[in-house]
Amino acid sequence: MKKMMIAVAMLWIAGAAFAQDQQAMNEGSIVYEEVIKLDIKLEGDAAQFADMMPKEQKSRKVLYFNPDYALYEKYTESDADAGSVQAVEAEGTMVQVQMVQPDDKLFTDFEKKQQVEQREFMGRRFLIKGDIEAHNWKFTGNSREISGLKCMEAFYENEKGETVKVWFSPEIPVASGPGHFAGLPGMVLAVDINDGDHTITAIKMDRAKVPEDILKKPKKGKKVTADEYDAIVKEKMEEMGAEGGEGTQVQTVIEIRQ
Repeated sequence: MKKMMIAVAMLWIAGAAFAQDQQAMNEGSIVYEEVIKLDIKLEGDAAQFADMMPKEQKSRKVLYFNPDYALYEKYTESDADAGSVQAVEAEGTMVQVQMVQPDDKLFTDFEKKQQVEQREFMGRRFLIKGDIEAHNWKFTGNSREISGLKCMEAFYENEKGETVKVWFSPEIPVASGPGHFAGLPGMVLAVDINDGDHTITAIKMDRAKVPEDILKKPKKGKKVTADEYDAIVKEKMEEMGAEGGEGTQVQTVIEIRQ
């Protein structure tokens, strides 16, 4: 009888520890690595250096979350994370490319089903308020493991006709994820847009409680609607002779020295 009581007690302790671990997964932070394939086009005399341009851009962002709120922003653990620099030398010519991530933030209020987004474009900041985006998710039944958590696969087709595939984990029961990729029964831990053109993958997790002063709405910037912001970006890009559109805005500085 004594042995049975000890066994039951040990089982209860193990069950309690498991329940605490499950509860801890309701909040914390996740660091994501974002990789975007690049097609940098140079004109005039600079066109000869096209092969020396980087083929992809990497950055890291962090998602802070709890059952009520989430905040997604750039990850700057060190100065090296603030931007990436690539230098290439060939035949006496040095090409240095520096990519700087804008100070973008996305705050989500799950109860109100609203989001406030801070976007930085050409030195100006904008605040965009709106409802949480709803996607027509389809489930494949496929599964994989990411950072030790079991994930399920879902996808939808965006307005550009691209397939957006995500992997979400019900083991983190918060309907959030990187950027606007959310609304599923679990945390989105990986995103693949257009078969690898743009990927986002969770690389580090911390289940520690998030301080209240972190989960705050961004307040810096001119208040505009999503349509107004898109119109501003389109106009400025057309003035520069470039093609504008949705997605991550990356400031690129190219220096060529001979």
